[in-house]
Amino acid sequence: MSKIITSNKQKQLADNLSKCLGVECIEADIRRFADDELRVQISTNMRDEDIIIVQSTAKPANDRLMELLLMVDAAKRAGAKKIIAVVPYLGYGRQDRPTYNYGPISARLVASLIEVAGVDHLITLDLHSPQVEGFFRIDVQNLNSAPIFAELFRDRKDFVVVSPDTGGLQRTQKFGIMVGAKFAIVDKSREKFNTCSMNEVIGNVSNKSCVIFDDIVDTGNTLCMAAELLLDCGALSVEACITHAVLSRDALLKLEESKISKIFVTNSIQHNALSSKFFINDITQLFANEIKRIINK
Repeated sequence: MSKIITSNKQKQLADNLSKCLGVECIEADIRRFADDELRVQISTNMRDEDIIIVQSTAKPANDRLMELLLMVDAAKRAGAKKIIAVVPYLGYGRQDRPTYNYGPISARLVASLIEVAGVDHLITLDLHSPQVEGFFRIDVQNLNSAPIFAELFRDRKDFVVVSPDTGGLQRTQKFGIMVGAKFAIVDKSREKFNTCSMNEVIGNVSNKSCVIFDDIVDTGNTLCMAAELLLDCGALSVEACITHAVLSRDALLKLEESKISKIFVTNSIQHNALSSKFFINDITQLFANEIKRIINK
C-alpha cells in the first residue's frame, strides 16, 4: 500500500497525484512554536507502507526544506517501508559549486540532509545543474519537462528558441531539435550578486518569433532583459517556456509589465493566482509514471 503526504504548499499537485495513482493523500499538520521552530505531525498509520512525500523547496526555501526533512523523518520513525520524495523544484540547486572565496557547496549539503533524513528515492524536475545528481548516493530521477513544452510548439513554424545565457545552451539546443527550430543565445554576464548585463544576441532573430527557454524564473530580471534585447535586435515577438516559476519579490509585476506576450510554466511550484500572461502545464502524469515505476520494481 502507498500513501501521499504533503504540506498545504504543494496540495494541488499532491491531490492530482492521489487521483492519478489511486492512493490516499494526507496533509501534514505543520505549525510553528513561539520561536518559529516548525512542528510537524502526520496523523496516519505509515508502518510498512510506501510513503510518497510531495514538497517543492521554493520560497521561503529554508522553511520548505525543513518541512520536507521533518516529514521524511516522521515517516521513517513511523516505520515506512520506502520513502519516495517528490520534489519538483529542488531549492539550492543553483549553488552547485563555490563561486566566491570560502563559499560552501550548498547543493551538496542539501543532498546530504535529504539522504540522512531517510529518503530512499528522489524524483525531481529539471535540476539547474545536472551535476547535482552526483551529490546524492540514493536513487535520483531528474525528469525532463521539455516534451511537455514541445507539444505546445509542434505546429509552430519559423521561430527561434533562445537560451538566456550560455549555461542553458545544451538544454535549449535539445529543445530546438525537438520542435524543429533554430536557436540563439543571449550573451549574459554577472557583474555582482543578483545583477546581470546583456548586450549581444548570438544568432539571427530578426523578423522571427522568439521563445526563451529556461529552467527558472526567480526575480524576472534575466527574462525581462533578454526579451528587451531580442526585440531591439528585430524579433517580432517574445514568449517564454520556464519550468519553475519561483517568482520572488516583484517578479510578477515586472513580467506583467514586460513585452513578453506569453509565459508557459509548469505547476512544479504552487501559486494561488498568476496573471493572464501565464499558462500552466501540468506535470502530474510525468511524476505519476515515475512513481509507479519505483513502487512496482
